[in-house]
Amino acid sequence: MTSIPRGHRLSEPDPAAVQRHHLVLESGKAAPGEASVWVRTLAQEHCLSSDWTDGLDLCAVELVANIVDYAYHGANGEIRLELDIADGAVNLLLEDTGPAFDPISRAVPSAPVSLDDARIGGYGIHLVREFADDCRYERDGETNRICVIFGRALPRSRDIDRRQHAVDGFPLVRAGNVVVETDQRSGIDRRALGFISRTDLFRDVPYDQLELIVAGCRVVGYAPGELVLAAGQQSNQVWVVIEGGLRVHFDGPDSEDFLEIACGECAGEISVADGKLSSAWVVAATHSRLLEIDAGTFLERLLTIPRVGRNLIAILAERMRRSNRRISERVQMEMELKALQRELDFARRIQSSMLPANPLFAEEPRLDCFGFMRAARQVGGDFYDALRLGPDRYLVAIGDVCNKGMPAALFMAQTLALLRSLSLRGRDDASAYMAELTAEGNDQLCRMNSEQLFVSLFIAVVDLEAGELRYVNAGHNPPILALPGAATSFVEVPRNPVAGMVPGLVYRSGQVAFPPDSLMLLYTDGVTEAESRDGSQFGEEALVALVGNRAGSAADLIADVVQGVDRFAAGYHQADDITLLAIGHRGVA
Repeated sequence: MTSIPRGHRLSEPDPAAVQRHHLVLESGKAAPGEASVWVRTLAQEHCLSSDWTDGLDLCAVELVANIVDYAYHGANGEIRLELDIADGAVNLLLEDTGPAFDPISRAVPSAPVSLDDARIGGYGIHLVREFADDCRYERDGETNRICVIFGRALPRSRDIDRRQHAVDGFPLVRAGNVVVETDQRSGIDRRALGFISRTDLFRDVPYDQLELIVAGCRVVGYAPGELVLAAGQQSNQVWVVIEGGLRVHFDGPDSEDFLEIACGECAGEISVADGKLSSAWVVAATHSRLLEIDAGTFLERLLTIPRVGRNLIAILAERMRRSNRRISERVQMEMELKALQRELDFARRIQSSMLPANPLFAEEPRLDCFGFMRAARQVGGDFYDALRLGPDRYLVAIGDVCNKGMPAALFMAQTLALLRSLSLRGRDDASAYMAELTAEGNDQLCRMNSEQLFVSLFIAVVDLEAGELRYVNAGHNPPILALPGAATSFVEVPRNPVAGMVPGLVYRSGQVAFPPDSLMLLYTDGVTEAESRDGSQFGEEALVALVGNRAGSAADLIADVVQGVDRFAAGYHQADDITLLAIGHRGVA
Protein backbone atom coordinates (compact mmCIF):
# COMPACT_ATOMS: atom_id res chain seq x y z
CA MET A 1 0.00 0.00 0.00
CA THR A 2 1.30 3.46 -0.93
CA SER A 3 0.45 6.34 1.39
CA ILE A 4 -1.13 9.49 -0.03
CA PRO A 5 0.79 12.64 0.94
CA ARG A 6 -1.48 15.06 2.78
CA GLY A 7 -2.69 17.96 0.70
CA HIS A 8 -1.56 16.15 -2.46
CA ARG A 9 -4.02 15.37 -5.24
CA LEU A 10 -2.08 15.54 -8.53
CA SER A 11 1.35 14.19 -9.16
CA GLU A 12 3.09 17.01 -11.03
CA PRO A 13 0.96 19.84 -12.51
CA ASP A 14 0.80 23.36 -11.25
CA PRO A 15 -2.15 23.58 -8.82
CA ALA A 16 -3.28 26.74 -10.59
CA ALA A 17 -3.95 24.66 -13.71
CA VAL A 18 -5.98 22.03 -11.89
CA GLN A 19 -9.72 21.87 -12.59
CA ARG A 20 -11.32 20.22 -9.58
CA HIS A 21 -14.80 18.71 -9.44
CA HIS A 22 -16.71 17.31 -6.45
CA LEU A 23 -19.62 14.93 -6.00
CA VAL A 24 -21.30 13.65 -2.81
CA LEU A 25 -23.34 10.44 -3.03
CA GLU A 26 -25.60 8.60 -0.63
CA SER A 27 -24.47 5.00 -0.21
CA GLY A 28 -26.94 2.72 -1.96
CA LYS A 29 -27.62 0.68 -5.07
CA ALA A 30 -27.85 3.79 -7.25
CA ALA A 31 -24.46 5.19 -6.19
CA PRO A 32 -22.25 3.34 -8.76
CA GLY A 33 -24.51 4.44 -11.63
CA GLU A 34 -24.53 8.05 -10.44
CA ALA A 35 -20.74 8.01 -10.19
CA SER A 36 -20.50 6.62 -13.73
CA VAL A 37 -22.68 9.38 -15.21
CA TRP A 38 -20.71 12.06 -13.36
CA VAL A 39 -17.29 10.77 -14.48
CA ARG A 40 -18.31 10.31 -18.11
CA THR A 41 -19.91 13.76 -18.27
CA LEU A 42 -16.76 15.45 -16.96
CA ALA A 43 -14.52 13.34 -19.21
CA GLN A 44 -16.50 14.42 -22.25
CA GLU A 45 -16.43 18.05 -21.14
CA HIS A 46 -12.64 17.95 -20.82
CA CYS A 47 -12.23 16.01 -24.08
CA LEU A 48 -10.51 12.99 -22.52
CA SER A 49 -9.85 10.06 -24.82
CA SER A 50 -12.29 7.17 -24.88
CA ASP A 51 -9.66 4.88 -23.30
CA TRP A 52 -9.18 7.20 -20.33
CA THR A 53 -12.93 7.77 -20.05
CA ASP A 54 -13.60 4.02 -19.94
CA GLY A 55 -10.81 3.49 -17.41
CA LEU A 56 -12.04 6.29 -15.11
CA ASP A 57 -15.59 4.98 -15.41
CA LEU A 58 -14.59 1.44 -14.46
CA CYS A 59 -12.50 2.62 -11.50
CA ALA A 60 -15.26 4.89 -10.18
CA VAL A 61 -17.96 2.24 -10.49
CA GLU A 62 -15.90 -0.58 -8.93
CA LEU A 63 -14.58 1.49 -6.03
CA VAL A 64 -17.98 3.04 -5.22
CA ALA A 65 -19.57 -0.43 -5.33
CA ASN A 66 -16.87 -1.70 -2.92
CA ILE A 67 -17.58 1.17 -0.52
CA VAL A 68 -21.31 0.44 -0.64
CA ASP A 69 -20.83 -3.29 -0.03
CA TYR A 70 -17.85 -3.42 2.34
CA ALA A 71 -17.43 -0.02 4.00
CA TYR A 72 -21.11 0.60 4.76
CA HIS A 73 -22.42 -2.97 4.29
CA GLY A 74 -25.57 -1.65 2.64
CA ALA A 75 -26.28 0.93 5.38
CA ASN A 76 -26.74 4.66 4.75
CA GLY A 77 -23.53 6.62 4.43
CA GLU A 78 -21.83 9.38 2.48
CA ILE A 79 -19.38 8.83 -0.37
CA ARG A 80 -17.33 11.85 -1.47
CA LEU A 81 -15.66 11.91 -4.89
CA GLU A 82 -13.14 14.41 -6.21
CA LEU A 83 -11.90 14.45 -9.80
CA ASP A 84 -8.83 16.59 -10.56
CA ILE A 85 -7.97 17.17 -14.21
CA ALA A 86 -4.84 18.96 -15.38
CA ASP A 87 -2.38 18.78 -18.23
CA GLY A 88 -0.14 16.45 -16.24
CA ALA A 89 -2.49 13.86 -14.78
CA VAL A 90 -6.02 12.91 -13.79
CA ASN A 91 -6.66 11.93 -10.18
CA LEU A 92 -9.83 10.32 -8.82
CA LEU A 93 -10.18 10.53 -5.03
CA LEU A 94 -12.87 8.64 -3.07
CA GLU A 95 -13.57 9.09 0.67
CA ASP A 96 -15.93 7.35 3.09
CA THR A 97 -16.34 7.11 6.87
CA GLY A 98 -16.92 3.39 7.12
CA PRO A 99 -14.67 0.95 9.04
CA ALA A 100 -11.06 0.77 7.88
CA PHE A 101 -10.93 -1.25 4.65
CA ASP A 102 -8.17 -1.32 2.01
CA PRO A 103 -9.50 -2.82 -1.24
CA ILE A 104 -6.24 -2.03 -3.05
CA SER A 105 -4.34 -4.60 -0.98
CA ARG A 106 -6.65 -7.46 -1.94
CA ALA A 107 -4.86 -10.30 -3.67
CA VAL A 108 -5.36 -10.94 -7.37
CA PRO A 109 -7.86 -13.80 -7.81
CA SER A 110 -6.21 -17.00 -8.92
CA ALA A 111 -6.99 -18.16 -12.44
CA PRO A 112 -9.51 -21.01 -12.59
CA VAL A 113 -8.32 -24.42 -13.72
CA SER A 114 -11.38 -24.85 -15.93
CA LEU A 115 -14.53 -23.03 -16.89
CA ASP A 116 -16.46 -25.03 -14.31
CA ASP A 117 -14.16 -23.68 -11.59
CA ALA A 118 -14.58 -20.05 -12.66
CA ARG A 119 -16.60 -17.79 -10.36
CA ILE A 120 -18.49 -14.60 -11.08
CA GLY A 121 -17.11 -11.38 -9.52
CA GLY A 122 -14.00 -10.65 -7.52
CA TYR A 123 -12.02 -9.11 -10.38
CA GLY A 124 -13.16 -5.48 -10.07
CA ILE A 125 -10.30 -4.21 -7.91
CA HIS A 126 -7.83 -6.15 -10.03
CA LEU A 127 -9.14 -4.30 -13.10
CA VAL A 128 -8.81 -0.97 -11.26
CA ARG A 129 -5.13 -1.70 -10.66
CA GLU A 130 -4.69 -2.72 -14.29
CA PHE A 131 -6.33 0.38 -15.76
CA ALA A 132 -4.83 3.01 -13.44
CA ASP A 133 -1.19 4.06 -13.38
CA ASP A 134 -1.19 4.11 -9.59
CA CYS A 135 -3.65 3.31 -6.75
CA ARG A 136 -3.15 4.50 -3.20
CA TYR A 137 -5.05 3.97 0.06
CA GLU A 138 -4.77 5.55 3.51
CA ARG A 139 -6.81 5.66 6.72
CA ASP A 140 -6.97 9.25 7.99
CA GLY A 141 -8.71 9.32 11.37
CA GLU A 142 -12.25 8.02 10.70
CA THR A 143 -11.93 8.35 6.92
CA ASN A 144 -10.96 5.85 4.23
CA ARG A 145 -9.26 7.55 1.31
CA ILE A 146 -8.50 5.93 -2.05
CA CYS A 147 -6.69 7.81 -4.82
CA VAL A 148 -6.52 6.52 -8.40
CA ILE A 149 -3.95 8.24 -10.63
CA PHE A 150 -3.91 8.25 -14.41
CA GLY A 151 -0.87 9.10 -16.53
CA ARG A 152 1.84 11.69 -16.77
CA ALA A 153 0.66 13.33 -19.99
CA LEU A 154 -3.01 14.00 -20.43
CA PRO A 155 -4.30 12.40 -23.66
CA ARG A 156 -7.04 14.17 -25.55
CA SER A 157 -9.65 12.97 -28.01
CA ARG A 158 -7.05 13.58 -30.70
CA ASP A 159 -3.93 11.55 -30.07
CA ILE A 160 -1.64 14.55 -30.47
CA ASP A 161 -2.41 18.06 -29.35
CA ARG A 162 -0.65 19.90 -32.10
CA ARG A 163 -0.67 23.15 -30.14
CA GLN A 164 1.86 21.61 -27.75
CA HIS A 165 4.36 21.15 -30.56
CA ALA A 166 5.73 24.30 -32.10
CA VAL A 167 6.29 24.19 -35.83
CA ASP A 168 9.75 25.29 -36.85
CA GLY A 169 10.63 26.79 -40.14
CA PHE A 170 8.71 30.06 -40.25
CA PRO A 171 7.88 31.73 -42.52
CA LEU A 172 5.49 29.22 -44.08
CA VAL A 173 3.83 29.42 -47.47
CA ARG A 174 0.13 28.46 -47.64
CA ALA A 175 -1.91 27.68 -50.73
CA GLY A 176 -2.20 30.64 -53.05
CA ASN A 177 1.35 31.73 -52.08
CA VAL A 178 0.09 33.25 -48.80
CA VAL A 179 3.10 33.77 -46.52
CA VAL A 180 2.74 33.18 -42.73
CA GLU A 181 5.62 34.91 -40.95
CA THR A 182 4.98 33.72 -37.34
CA ASP A 183 2.99 31.14 -35.33
CA GLN A 184 -0.50 32.66 -35.01
CA ARG A 185 -1.92 30.12 -32.53
CA SER A 186 -3.00 31.48 -29.13
CA GLY A 187 -1.94 28.47 -27.07
CA ILE A 188 -5.36 28.39 -25.38
CA ASP A 189 -7.25 25.10 -25.41
CA ARG A 190 -10.53 26.26 -26.87
CA ARG A 191 -12.19 22.97 -26.02
CA ALA A 192 -11.82 23.77 -22.30
CA LEU A 193 -13.74 26.99 -22.99
CA GLY A 194 -16.53 25.21 -24.85
CA PHE A 195 -19.14 26.64 -22.47
CA ILE A 196 -18.73 30.04 -24.15
CA SER A 197 -21.01 29.03 -27.00
CA ARG A 198 -23.71 27.95 -24.47
CA THR A 199 -23.66 31.22 -22.51
CA ASP A 200 -26.39 33.81 -23.12
CA LEU A 201 -24.03 36.67 -22.22
CA PHE A 202 -21.61 35.63 -25.00
CA ARG A 203 -24.15 34.72 -27.68
CA ASP A 204 -23.05 35.69 -31.23
CA VAL A 205 -19.84 37.28 -29.93
CA PRO A 206 -16.76 36.37 -32.04
CA TYR A 207 -14.71 33.80 -30.16
CA ASP A 208 -11.43 35.61 -30.62
CA GLN A 209 -12.84 38.60 -28.72
CA LEU A 210 -13.60 36.44 -25.67
CA GLU A 211 -11.05 33.67 -25.33
CA LEU A 212 -8.23 35.66 -23.73
CA ILE A 213 -10.65 37.38 -21.34
CA VAL A 214 -12.48 34.23 -20.28
CA ALA A 215 -9.29 32.15 -20.04
CA GLY A 216 -8.09 34.54 -17.31
CA CYS A 217 -11.19 34.03 -15.14
CA ARG A 218 -11.67 31.40 -12.44
CA VAL A 219 -14.17 28.55 -12.61
CA VAL A 220 -15.57 27.84 -9.12
CA GLY A 221 -17.86 25.09 -7.83
CA TYR A 222 -20.76 25.33 -5.35
CA ALA A 223 -22.74 22.63 -3.57
CA PRO A 224 -26.56 22.72 -3.43
CA GLY A 225 -27.74 25.36 -0.95
CA GLU A 226 -24.30 26.98 -0.70
CA LEU A 227 -24.38 30.78 -0.47
CA VAL A 228 -22.75 32.62 -3.37
CA LEU A 229 -23.66 36.17 -2.36
CA ALA A 230 -25.50 37.54 0.70
CA ALA A 231 -27.77 40.57 0.82
CA GLY A 232 -25.96 43.62 2.15
CA GLN A 233 -22.61 42.55 0.70
CA GLN A 234 -20.63 44.40 -1.95
CA SER A 235 -20.41 42.25 -5.07
CA ASN A 236 -17.08 42.49 -6.86
CA GLN A 237 -17.78 39.61 -9.23
CA VAL A 238 -20.23 38.58 -11.88
CA TRP A 239 -21.02 34.86 -11.98
CA VAL A 240 -21.93 33.10 -15.22
CA VAL A 241 -23.61 29.72 -14.70
CA ILE A 242 -21.68 27.07 -16.66
CA GLU A 243 -23.35 24.09 -15.03
CA GLY A 244 -26.31 23.76 -12.63
CA GLY A 245 -28.33 26.81 -11.62
CA LEU A 246 -28.78 29.55 -9.01
CA ARG A 247 -31.65 31.01 -7.03
CA VAL A 248 -31.98 34.69 -6.14
CA HIS A 249 -33.92 34.97 -2.84
CA PHE A 250 -35.42 38.30 -1.80
CA ASP A 251 -36.67 37.64 1.77
CA GLY A 252 -33.87 35.42 3.07
CA PRO A 253 -31.60 32.63 1.80
CA ASP A 254 -34.23 29.98 2.63
CA SER A 255 -37.35 31.90 1.57
CA GLU A 256 -39.89 30.53 -0.90
CA ASP A 257 -39.77 33.77 -2.89
CA PHE A 258 -36.94 33.42 -5.40
CA LEU A 259 -35.98 33.95 -9.03
CA GLU A 260 -34.21 31.17 -10.92
CA ILE A 261 -30.93 31.78 -12.77
CA ALA A 262 -30.53 28.98 -15.31
CA CYS A 263 -27.44 27.58 -16.97
CA GLY A 264 -25.99 30.17 -19.36
CA GLU A 265 -27.33 33.16 -17.40
CA CYS A 266 -25.45 35.44 -15.00
CA ALA A 267 -25.83 36.89 -11.50
CA GLY A 268 -24.26 39.77 -9.59
CA GLU A 269 -24.13 42.12 -12.58
CA ILE A 270 -26.48 44.75 -11.08
CA SER A 271 -24.40 45.25 -7.93
CA VAL A 272 -21.22 45.43 -10.00
CA ALA A 273 -22.78 47.92 -12.42
CA ASP A 274 -24.21 50.38 -9.85
CA GLY A 275 -21.62 49.83 -7.11
CA LYS A 276 -24.33 49.34 -4.45
CA LEU A 277 -24.70 46.57 -1.92
CA SER A 278 -26.53 43.44 -2.98
CA SER A 279 -30.26 43.46 -2.21
CA ALA A 280 -30.79 39.69 -2.44
CA TRP A 281 -29.24 36.34 -1.57
CA VAL A 282 -27.74 34.26 -4.38
CA VAL A 283 -27.74 30.52 -3.56
CA ALA A 284 -26.70 27.46 -5.59
CA ALA A 285 -29.82 25.50 -6.53
CA THR A 286 -27.87 22.36 -7.48
CA HIS A 287 -24.25 21.30 -7.85
CA SER A 288 -23.08 24.27 -9.92
CA ARG A 289 -19.99 25.50 -11.75
CA LEU A 290 -19.67 29.24 -12.21
CA LEU A 291 -17.35 31.40 -14.29
CA GLU A 292 -16.26 34.13 -11.88
CA ILE A 293 -15.54 37.45 -13.61
CA ASP A 294 -14.07 40.24 -11.49
CA ALA A 295 -15.70 43.68 -11.65
CA GLY A 296 -12.85 45.33 -13.54
CA THR A 297 -12.78 42.69 -16.25
CA PHE A 298 -16.57 42.77 -16.59
CA LEU A 299 -16.88 46.56 -16.81
CA GLU A 300 -13.73 47.49 -18.71
CA ARG A 301 -13.19 44.54 -21.03
CA LEU A 302 -16.43 42.61 -21.55
CA LEU A 303 -18.97 45.44 -21.61
CA THR A 304 -16.84 47.32 -24.13
CA ILE A 305 -17.73 44.56 -26.61
CA PRO A 306 -21.00 45.84 -28.17
CA ARG A 307 -22.66 42.46 -28.54
CA VAL A 308 -21.99 41.58 -24.88
CA GLY A 309 -23.75 44.77 -23.79
CA ARG A 310 -26.75 43.97 -25.98
CA ASN A 311 -26.88 40.42 -24.62
CA LEU A 312 -26.78 41.74 -21.05
CA ILE A 313 -29.71 44.08 -21.78
CA ALA A 314 -31.65 41.13 -23.26
CA ILE A 315 -30.90 39.00 -20.17
CA LEU A 316 -32.04 41.76 -17.80
CA ALA A 317 -35.16 42.41 -19.88
CA GLU A 318 -36.17 38.74 -19.79
CA ARG A 319 -35.46 38.61 -16.08
CA MET A 320 -37.63 41.70 -15.57
CA ARG A 321 -40.45 40.06 -17.54
CA ARG A 322 -40.22 36.97 -15.32
CA SER A 323 -40.16 39.17 -12.24
CA ASN A 324 -43.18 41.14 -13.45
CA ARG A 325 -45.08 37.91 -14.07
CA ARG A 326 -44.19 36.70 -10.60
CA ILE A 327 -45.29 40.01 -9.06
CA SER A 328 -48.56 39.89 -11.03
CA GLU A 329 -49.19 36.34 -9.85
CA ARG A 330 -48.48 37.32 -6.25
CA VAL A 331 -50.84 40.32 -6.47
CA GLN A 332 -53.54 38.07 -7.91
CA MET A 333 -52.99 35.53 -5.13
CA GLU A 334 -53.16 38.26 -2.49
CA MET A 335 -56.42 39.58 -3.95
CA GLU A 336 -57.90 36.07 -3.95
CA LEU A 337 -56.66 35.54 -0.40
CA LYS A 338 -58.29 38.75 0.77
CA ALA A 339 -61.55 37.78 -0.91
CA LEU A 340 -61.38 34.37 0.77
CA GLN A 341 -60.61 36.05 4.09
CA ARG A 342 -63.72 38.23 3.72
CA GLU A 343 -65.82 35.17 2.93
CA LEU A 344 -64.43 33.30 5.95
CA ASP A 345 -65.09 36.27 8.23
CA PHE A 346 -68.65 36.38 6.95
CA ALA A 347 -68.98 32.61 7.53
CA ARG A 348 -67.63 33.06 11.07
CA ARG A 349 -70.25 35.71 11.81
CA ILE A 350 -72.99 33.47 10.43
CA GLN A 351 -71.74 30.53 12.49
CA SER A 352 -71.64 32.64 15.65
CA SER A 353 -75.18 33.89 14.99
CA MET A 354 -76.42 30.27 14.90
CA LEU A 355 -75.47 29.77 18.55
CA PRO A 356 -77.94 30.93 21.20
CA ALA A 357 -77.19 34.32 22.73
CA ASN A 358 -76.00 34.70 26.34
CA PRO A 359 -77.31 34.62 28.96
CA LEU A 360 -79.09 31.41 28.07
CA PHE A 361 -82.63 30.87 29.46
CA ALA A 362 -82.72 34.46 30.64
CA GLU A 363 -86.47 34.15 31.24
CA GLU A 364 -86.02 31.25 33.68
CA PRO A 365 -84.81 32.45 37.12
CA ARG A 366 -84.19 28.88 38.31
CA LEU A 367 -81.44 28.33 35.69
CA ASP A 368 -78.02 29.91 35.35
CA CYS A 369 -76.65 29.01 31.92
CA PHE A 370 -73.79 30.47 29.85
CA GLY A 371 -71.95 29.32 26.69
CA PHE A 372 -68.64 30.16 24.99
CA MET A 373 -66.98 29.15 21.70
CA ARG A 374 -63.66 30.24 20.18
CA ALA A 375 -62.70 28.67 16.85
CA ALA A 376 -59.06 27.80 16.17
CA ARG A 377 -59.60 29.12 12.62
CA GLN A 378 -62.12 31.57 11.21
CA VAL A 379 -64.76 28.85 11.37
CA GLY A 380 -64.80 25.63 13.38
CA GLY A 381 -66.69 22.43 14.11
CA ASP A 382 -67.66 23.01 17.77
CA PHE A 383 -71.13 24.14 18.85
CA TYR A 384 -73.49 24.30 21.80
CA ASP A 385 -77.27 24.76 22.08
CA ALA A 386 -79.94 25.50 24.68
CA LEU A 387 -83.67 24.95 24.03
CA ARG A 388 -86.84 25.21 26.15
CA LEU A 389 -88.98 22.05 25.91
CA GLY A 390 -91.67 22.94 28.44
CA PRO A 391 -92.40 24.82 31.69
CA ASP A 392 -89.88 22.81 33.73
CA ARG A 393 -87.83 20.99 31.06
CA TYR A 394 -84.85 22.43 29.19
CA LEU A 395 -82.47 20.84 26.68
CA VAL A 396 -78.73 21.64 26.57
CA ALA A 397 -76.22 20.16 24.14
CA ILE A 398 -72.59 20.44 23.06
CA GLY A 399 -70.87 18.92 20.04
CA ASP A 400 -67.50 18.61 18.33
CA VAL A 401 -67.23 17.77 14.62
CA CYS A 402 -64.06 16.02 13.54
CA ASN A 403 -61.76 18.07 11.30
CA LYS A 404 -61.53 21.85 11.12
CA GLY A 405 -62.33 24.68 8.76
CA MET A 406 -65.21 25.01 6.31
CA PRO A 407 -66.13 21.29 5.97
CA ALA A 408 -66.47 20.97 9.75
CA ALA A 409 -68.42 24.22 9.96
CA LEU A 410 -70.95 23.04 7.35
CA PHE A 411 -71.38 19.68 9.10
CA MET A 412 -71.78 21.53 12.40
CA ALA A 413 -74.59 23.62 10.86
CA GLN A 414 -76.31 20.46 9.61
CA THR A 415 -76.06 18.83 13.04
CA LEU A 416 -77.33 21.88 14.89
CA ALA A 417 -80.31 22.30 12.53
CA LEU A 418 -81.15 18.60 12.83
CA LEU A 419 -80.91 18.70 16.63
CA ARG A 420 -83.33 21.63 16.84
CA SER A 421 -85.74 19.98 14.43
CA LEU A 422 -85.83 16.68 16.33
CA SER A 423 -86.03 18.33 19.76
CA LEU A 424 -89.48 19.73 18.86
CA ARG A 425 -90.84 16.20 19.25
CA GLY A 426 -90.88 16.49 23.03
CA ARG A 427 -92.15 13.56 25.15
CA ASP A 428 -92.88 13.05 28.80
CA ASP A 429 -90.56 10.02 28.97
CA ALA A 430 -87.26 11.87 28.88
CA SER A 431 -85.07 8.76 28.81
CA ALA A 432 -86.79 7.25 25.76
CA TYR A 433 -87.00 10.68 24.15
CA MET A 434 -83.24 11.28 24.52
CA ALA A 435 -82.22 7.87 23.16
CA GLU A 436 -84.61 8.02 20.20
CA LEU A 437 -83.62 11.59 19.35
CA THR A 438 -79.95 10.66 19.23
CA ALA A 439 -80.51 7.47 17.21
CA GLU A 440 -82.68 9.22 14.62
CA GLY A 441 -80.22 12.10 14.41
CA ASN A 442 -77.37 9.64 13.83
CA ASP A 443 -79.26 7.95 10.96
CA GLN A 444 -80.03 11.25 9.25
CA LEU A 445 -76.44 12.49 9.59
CA CYS A 446 -75.21 9.25 8.02
CA ARG A 447 -77.47 9.77 4.99
CA MET A 448 -76.16 13.29 4.27
CA ASN A 449 -72.50 12.69 5.18
CA SER A 450 -70.69 12.50 1.83
CA GLU A 451 -67.43 13.73 3.38
CA GLN A 452 -67.28 10.91 5.97
CA LEU A 453 -67.22 13.29 8.93
CA PHE A 454 -68.56 12.50 12.40
CA VAL A 455 -69.60 14.41 15.51
CA SER A 456 -69.33 13.73 19.22
CA LEU A 457 -72.40 14.89 21.17
CA PHE A 458 -73.59 15.32 24.74
CA ILE A 459 -77.32 16.06 24.98
CA ALA A 460 -79.11 16.56 28.31
CA VAL A 461 -82.63 17.43 29.46
CA VAL A 462 -82.90 19.24 32.79
CA ASP A 463 -86.12 18.61 34.70
CA LEU A 464 -86.30 21.36 37.32
CA GLU A 465 -89.46 20.05 39.00
CA ALA A 466 -87.99 16.55 39.48
CA GLY A 467 -84.50 17.93 40.22
CA GLU A 468 -82.83 15.53 37.83
CA LEU A 469 -80.93 15.49 34.57
CA ARG A 470 -81.23 12.81 31.84
CA TYR A 471 -78.60 12.63 29.08
CA VAL A 472 -77.06 10.75 26.17
CA ASN A 473 -73.30 10.85 25.60
CA ALA A 474 -72.37 10.01 21.97
CA GLY A 475 -68.59 9.70 22.18
CA HIS A 476 -68.09 13.11 23.82
CA ASN A 477 -65.87 14.21 26.73
CA PRO A 478 -67.60 13.35 30.03
CA PRO A 479 -69.03 16.52 31.63
CA ILE A 480 -68.06 17.67 35.11
CA LEU A 481 -70.81 17.63 37.76
CA ALA A 482 -70.71 19.60 41.02
CA LEU A 483 -73.49 18.64 43.48
CA PRO A 484 -74.10 20.30 46.85
CA GLY A 485 -72.19 18.53 49.60
CA ALA A 486 -70.40 16.15 47.17
CA ALA A 487 -66.99 16.06 45.50
CA THR A 488 -66.76 17.38 41.95
CA SER A 489 -66.65 14.44 39.51
CA PHE A 490 -67.06 13.33 35.90
CA VAL A 491 -70.28 11.89 34.50
CA GLU A 492 -68.67 8.97 32.68
CA VAL A 493 -71.42 6.42 31.96
CA PRO A 494 -73.07 5.38 29.84
CA ARG A 495 -70.89 6.10 26.77
CA ASN A 496 -72.07 5.56 23.19
CA PRO A 497 -70.44 5.75 19.74
CA VAL A 498 -70.04 9.05 17.89
CA ALA A 499 -72.81 10.07 15.48
CA GLY A 500 -72.77 10.34 11.70
CA MET A 501 -70.65 7.32 10.71
CA VAL A 502 -72.63 4.09 11.29
CA PRO A 503 -76.43 3.99 10.76
CA GLY A 504 -78.82 1.89 12.86
CA LEU A 505 -77.08 2.38 16.22
CA VAL A 506 -78.98 2.09 19.51
CA TYR A 507 -78.07 4.71 22.11
CA ARG A 508 -78.38 4.34 25.88
CA SER A 509 -79.37 7.23 28.15
CA GLY A 510 -78.24 8.06 31.69
CA GLN A 511 -79.70 9.91 34.64
CA VAL A 512 -78.21 11.93 37.54
CA ALA A 513 -79.69 14.01 40.35
CA PHE A 514 -79.60 17.76 39.70
CA PRO A 515 -80.99 19.50 42.79
CA PRO A 516 -80.71 23.22 43.58
CA ASP A 517 -77.11 24.55 43.85
CA SER A 518 -75.95 21.92 41.34
CA LEU A 519 -73.80 22.81 38.33
CA MET A 520 -72.67 20.90 35.25
CA LEU A 521 -69.86 22.01 32.90
CA LEU A 522 -69.86 20.72 29.31
CA TYR A 523 -66.69 21.23 27.24
CA THR A 524 -64.85 20.03 24.13
CA ASP A 525 -61.38 18.51 24.02
CA GLY A 526 -59.91 21.82 22.85
CA VAL A 527 -60.07 22.85 26.53
CA THR A 528 -58.33 19.89 28.18
CA GLU A 529 -55.91 19.42 25.27
CA ALA A 530 -54.88 23.08 25.03
CA GLU A 531 -51.09 23.13 24.66
CA SER A 532 -48.30 25.31 25.95
CA ARG A 533 -45.15 26.02 23.98
CA ASP A 534 -43.35 23.01 25.50
CA GLY A 535 -46.10 20.62 24.33
CA SER A 536 -47.72 19.98 27.72
CA GLN A 537 -51.55 20.00 27.97
CA PHE A 538 -53.94 21.88 30.24
CA GLY A 539 -55.50 18.60 31.36
CA GLU A 540 -58.63 17.39 33.14
CA GLU A 541 -57.33 17.90 36.68
CA ALA A 542 -56.91 21.65 36.17
CA LEU A 543 -60.44 21.88 34.77
CA VAL A 544 -61.96 19.92 37.67
CA ALA A 545 -60.14 22.17 40.14
CA LEU A 546 -61.61 25.30 38.54
CA VAL A 547 -65.14 23.86 38.71
CA GLY A 548 -64.64 22.76 42.33
CA ASN A 549 -63.40 26.23 43.35
CA ARG A 550 -66.14 28.17 41.60
CA ALA A 551 -67.47 31.13 43.57
CA GLY A 552 -69.82 32.88 41.20
CA SER A 553 -72.22 32.46 38.33
CA ALA A 554 -71.99 30.22 35.29
CA ALA A 555 -70.60 33.18 33.34
CA ASP A 556 -67.91 33.67 36.03
CA LEU A 557 -66.94 29.99 35.80
CA ILE A 558 -66.64 30.18 32.00
CA ALA A 559 -64.47 33.30 32.31
CA ASP A 560 -62.23 31.58 34.88
CA VAL A 561 -61.76 28.55 32.64
CA VAL A 562 -60.96 30.64 29.54
CA GLN A 563 -58.48 32.78 31.49
CA GLY A 564 -56.88 29.67 32.99
CA VAL A 565 -56.42 28.09 29.55
CA ASP A 566 -55.03 31.32 28.09
CA ARG A 567 -52.55 31.75 30.96
CA PHE A 568 -51.42 28.16 30.47
CA ALA A 569 -50.99 28.54 26.70
CA ALA A 570 -49.18 31.88 27.15
CA GLY A 571 -49.94 33.00 23.62
CA TYR A 572 -49.11 29.69 21.96
CA HIS A 573 -51.42 29.12 18.99
CA GLN A 574 -54.05 26.44 19.59
CA ALA A 575 -54.90 23.89 16.94
CA ASP A 576 -58.40 23.07 18.22
CA ASP A 577 -61.61 24.96 18.96
CA ILE A 578 -62.38 25.82 22.60
CA THR A 579 -66.05 25.48 23.57
CA LEU A 580 -67.74 25.54 27.01
CA LEU A 581 -71.32 25.38 28.31
CA ALA A 582 -72.15 25.74 32.02
CA ILE A 583 -75.65 25.12 33.44
CA GLY A 584 -76.56 25.64 37.07
CA HIS A 585 -79.76 24.99 39.09
CA ARG A 586 -80.42 28.02 41.29
CA GLY A 587 -83.49 26.54 42.96
CA VAL A 588 -85.34 29.88 43.03
CA ALA A 589 -89.15 29.46 42.80
